[in-house]
Order: sequence, then structure tokens, then C-alpha cells
Amino acid sequence: HFIAMLGYDPGVGVGYDPAATLASLVTGVVSSLAALILLCRVPTALGSVAAGTLLSVGITTMHVVGMQGVQVPGTFVWHPGLAVAAVLLGSALVCAALLMLPHRDDRRDLIPSATLLSGGIALLHFLAMAAAEVVPDPRTGADAGSLPRAVIATGIATIVLAVLGCSALALVADRLRRMNRVLSEQKAALLTSEERLALALEAGSDGLWDCDLATGAVWTTDRWWHMLGYGPGEMPPCSSTWQALIHPDDRSGTMAQLRAHLAGDTPVFEREHRLRCKDGTWRWILTRAKVVGRDADGEATRLVGTDVDIGVRKEAESRIAHMAAHDALTDLPNRTLFRERLRRRLSEIAEGAGACALLCVDLDRFKEVNDGLGHLAGDALLREVALRLRSGLGDRDTAARLGGDEFAVLLASVENAGEAMARAQAVIREIGRPVQLGDQTIEIGASIGLAVSSGDGADQEALFRRADLALYKAKAEGRNVARAFDPAMDLALAERRRLEADLRRAIARDELVLHYQPQVRSAPGQLVGFEALVRWQHPVRGLVPPGAFIPLAEETGLILPLGEWVLRAACREAAQWPRPLKVAVNLSPRQFQKVDLPERVLAILTETGLSPDRLELEVTETVIINDMARAMTVLRRLKSFGIRIAMDDFGTGYSSLATLQAFPFDTIKIDRSFVSELERRPAAAVIVRAVLGLGRSLGMGVVAEGVETEGQLRFLIAEGCEEMQGYLFGKPQPVDQLPALMAGDAALAGEGMETGRRRASG
Repeated sequence: HFIAMLGYDPGVGVGYDPAATLASLVTGVVSSLAALILLCRVPTALGSVAAGTLLSVGITTMHVVGMQGVQVPGTFVWHPGLAVAAVLLGSALVCAALLMLPHRDDRRDLIPSATLLSGGIALLHFLAMAAAEVVPDPRTGADAGSLPRAVIATGIATIVLAVLGCSALALVADRLRRMNRVLSEQKAALLTSEERLALALEAGSDGLWDCDLATGAVWTTDRWWHMLGYGPGEMPPCSSTWQALIHPDDRSGTMAQLRAHLAGDTPVFEREHRLRCKDGTWRWILTRAKVVGRDADGEATRLVGTDVDIGVRKEAESRIAHMAAHDALTDLPNRTLFRERLRRRLSEIAEGAGACALLCVDLDRFKEVNDGLGHLAGDALLREVALRLRSGLGDRDTAARLGGDEFAVLLASVENAGEAMARAQAVIREIGRPVQLGDQTIEIGASIGLAVSSGDGADQEALFRRADLALYKAKAEGRNVARAFDPAMDLALAERRRLEADLRRAIARDELVLHYQPQVRSAPGQLVGFEALVRWQHPVRGLVPPGAFIPLAEETGLILPLGEWVLRAACREAAQWPRPLKVAVNLSPRQFQKVDLPERVLAILTETGLSPDRLELEVTETVIINDMARAMTVLRRLKSFGIRIAMDDFGTGYSSLATLQAFPFDTIKIDRSFVSELERRPAAAVIVRAVLGLGRSLGMGVVAEGVETEGQLRFLIAEGCEEMQGYLFGKPQPVDQLPALMAGDAALAGEGMETGRRRASG
């Protein structure tokens, strides 16, 4: 404003009143200060408008006061329109400038606001000057004390320079303040980072180090020394110290890998190895390092890395590996580890390194202990067996638990089969010693099959198969014995497999036949029914006896289709008999494991047209003992259909009385082993007499099996036995011979019965 006043030239001499000019300056400074204070205190749009209005009033006042200080030979005449326009337009631009002024944390540019403010001041000044007109008046003019233009110009220049200097100093000071603030923030951040790093290093398991490869000097953190049990500086901090602490078994591989990294072959060096601690133990360490400096020739000059204690992880990995290869209950090697050791030993033997023996061990009577005393007792017994197996092993021998109560032993070095058998016998004696389980003493046994490999080219599968065959032989010979593999066992196994395949084809091709053994009633001597017995007419072997294929069918599961075939064929043929006699069919324990057995039986009766009251199903105590609750449910459902249920082989089990109490059988069949001894052993007669009395008391019929002599017949008639069957009345016969027997031979059987009764009464 004052610079612009210097440019005002009304065409006459101009002077300036010092007091008015100074008042004008003070007015401008005070109004600007007040506006800026208001703007800072109220940083809103309304505050900006108020501050702009205040600043505009101050500038207008400054202009008016300043014009009063201008001394010219005349008087000023104002044009109201231009004056008002100057004030309004100037105020508008000033308010707009302050509205656009960026506030704190606002990154908008200052140039637009400064431009508007400068334009507002200039517009107000020039329009106001245009509104003023000088009317000459010779009576007025500059006073003697007025300031000439040159003095005003000099003062203005001095003040402007002072303002610019202060502004420059303020900018420098502001820049320094900002730099100091940034430096302070960076210093604080650096201190915080260093503190965090120190805490992390102290709390972590990493030991940091920095190696000068040219000199071998190494800087390490204290944690690195503490990790190995040393104090900082207790050993020379150099690379040779680290090399000397590496485990001898790990040193060559570690150094070779490090040299490869230093040569630039690998991007980083990473190696798990062991370092010797101060107490002499070894600690697993993971070292990670990287070359961070190379010279002009590419040679590594600096290596920086960390060492991490991975002992806990290694221990966990070791435990996991142990669990994967060992039985959780006994801690013996499992099947996988055992087979791996056997494979390695057989590879050594193939190269001429001696002979080994494989023992397959199966515990005898373990199931009785497990079922009778519970699984906890069974587990304790298995652990004790494992300890005893381990105690008799050599350094290279291995005992393993294959599953359940099955164990295997690898005798890594034996001279011959005789030595292997002697050691197997020792195992049987060791396992056979009494075992104390709580307050009970338990005795079990072991059956062992052994096979020796002496470089005959047998692999582990063949050796296991041979030992299993020998074990099968041992169990068949009464258990608690050891048997060595004999080549004849291979022939027996091959024969057994051929017989199994033939039986499977026989069932599919309907090569089986039924023979029927008569059952007679003793009182009138009449025929009451037949027991269906399966026979196998082999196209090459001829008639195969039941004892040769029934056990095989039980073991292989073929008893299920075989049993269903027998039941269907017996019902179909019995439905065509000329007389409505009963037909008895045996059910195997495996058939009782089928939950839909009652529905299958009912479907067969419906299919064949046989009345349910003509079918008698014979079951053994084994069927019921295995799962009494389920067996009783199945038997009751069968009985509800009208089917008769007979207890077969009564007296040969140990829970017969409990079974009779649990289920009302229609018939009890005395086992042939008692009937055959009637004439030789008084005890057998007592047992048979007791069973007959038991049947009468319970209201159950009694059938005596295996009656073959007149003496047996007389005894049974005298004791009141109701029904009998055996070779004395007829051998099992094919179905085409039954009509004749029903028509005529029943009378002969009746005469024989009558003769037996007369002799018994005489």
C-alpha cells in the first residue's frame, strides 16, 4: 500500500504528514494481527469470513488515514460510488483469500490465497485512489514539517528489507526446526528399534555373529555364548573356535557346504549340525548365513549369520520318528520298522554274511485274560511280554509287536535251525513264567513258528510266509510249542489253497450233496426226522469227508455261502418228502454274526414252501458265548417264526447251564463223546443220566447222538431218553433213499427198539 502511494502523482507537489502516516501504518499492522489471531482461534469458514472482514476494515481504515496524511495544494473530493465499490470488491477478495488459506495439516498450495489477498489490497487501493480527486486550493500545501517523498521512499525500502530479512530468517528457523524435529523423531525411532532388537535378541534363541573372513575375527552376541554355556569372551572370538566346536560327524559336511556358499554356488548357507557345549554335551544348532561383502576379485570378505538352538525341535522330531516306528503300548518296534530291519539283514545275508531266523510268536490264552480281567490287565500283560522278549535278545536282534497278541523276533545271527529252535524254546519258557497282575497271578503260553534264512534267496515275504506256516502247525499241535518250517508245509499250504478254490467252485456249481441221518423216538420206535449233513462229491478227489472241508470253510469265511446252501437245499428237499418229518440243520457261529439271519431263514422257508415247525436249527454253545445278548435276540426271533431250536454238543462247553437258563431250547443233544463211553466209563453214564434228568426238569426234549451199540441203546431206554440217532439206526443216506426208509425201515427200527426195551427191563 505504501509502495503504491509513492506512485501516486496528482500533478502537484506532495508531502506526507508524519503522524497520520505513522497512524496509517499502525492501523494496518494492528488490523492484520487481529485478523490473523481470529483466523487461528476460529479455523472455520465463518472464522475465515470474520477475519477477512476485519482485515478489509483495517485496510480501508489504513487507506483513509493514510490519505489524510497526504499534503497537496488543494483538497480531496471523493466519488462515493467508486469508494463503495473499492471497499466491497476489496473485502470480497480478502475474504475469499482467507477462505482458501490452507490450515494446519492441510497440504494445499499458498499461491492462490496469496494472489487473492494481494489482488484485494491492490483493487481496494487503486479504486479508492480513483475515487479521490484533488481540487486546487492555493491556501493549502505541504507544511514545513511534512515528509518529502524521498524520505518516505527510503523508510519504505528500509522496512521492506527488514520484513524480507525477518521472513528469510523465519523460513530458515522454520526449516531448522523441522529438521530438528525429524532428527529427534528418527533418533527416538532408532532408540526404540535398538531397544526392541536388544529385547528380541535377549528373549529369542538366536545367536548373531559377524565374521571378517580376511582376519577370521568374529563378533558375536552374548546370546551365542550363553547358548553353549560359555561366558562372553571365555573362548577366542574367531572362526576357528566355531569349527573346533562342530561335532566330528557333522564337520566335513558343514565345511563343504560353507565353502560352496563362499564360492557363490549357493545363495545362502543353511545347515543343521551339533556344537559342543561347555559341559561336554552336544546341542543341535541351525546356522543360517550369507556373504554380504566381496572384494574386486569376487572373494568373500564378510559373512553374517545366526545360530538357532533347535534342540527342542530335534527332540520332538526324534519322538515323532520313534512313535512312527514303534508300538505305542509296548514300545517295541512296529511292523514297518521290523520289516525294514529284516530286509537289511536279508540283504547282508545275500552277500554271504551268515544266517538269521524269524520267529512268529502268538500268545496262548491271552483272549481269556483280556476278556476276563479287562483291557487294562490285557495291556499290562502285553507290556510284560514285551519286556521278557527284550531281555533275551542280542545286540542286533529285534523283537516287534505286529498287532494284538502277535509278536515277531528277528534273530540276526544263528548257526543253524537247531540254535534257532533252542532260542525259541527259551522264549516260550520266559513267556510261560507266571505274571503278577495286581492281586492275581496269570499264566499264559506262546506258540512259535520259526523260519531260517541262510542265503537261499528268500525275501522277507517268503520268510514271513514260512514262519506263519510253522506257527499254524504249532497251534494245530496243541499250542505252547515251537515248530520250525518244513518244506512239506509249503506243499500242505498249496494243497489247502487248491482245496479252498475247489470248495469255492463247488458251492458255485452246486457240486455239494446232502445226506440225512435218521432220528427215532424210543417209546414207539418211530422215525421222527433227519439231520441234514453236507457231503462234497469232488469230480477228482471223490467223496471229500466233512472234516476235510468244514474247518477250512470256517477259517476262510466260505461257511457263510456253504451254510446258506445247506439250509436252502435241506428245506427244499424236506418239503418234497412223502411224510412231514422234521429236518435238523446245523448253524455255524459265523452265520450268527449276520444281523439279518432270521430274515434269511424266513425267506428260505417261504421260497421252498417248508413249514417252519418242521425245521430244527442246531446251535452250539460257542454261538451264544461269543455275544449272548445278540445271540438270544436272534434265537427268540427264530423261535417266534415257529422254528425249533436245539442245543447241539451239550456238555462240551463251560456255560451250558447258564445258557439253558437264559433261553428255553426245544431240544438238548447229548454229545456223542459221552454216549460212546457209556459202556466203558461210569462217569459218562452219570453225566448222561444227569443230562436226561435236567431235560425232564426243564421240559426240554433230549436227543442222544452217536448211538452205535445195543448196550448204549439199552442204557438210554432204561434212563428214559426220548430220541436217538446214530449208526445203530442208520448211516447218513442220500435223499433218494429216504422214501424207502420212511415206508418200511421205520418198522424195523421200531422192532429193534422193542427188543432193546425188553432187554433193558429184563
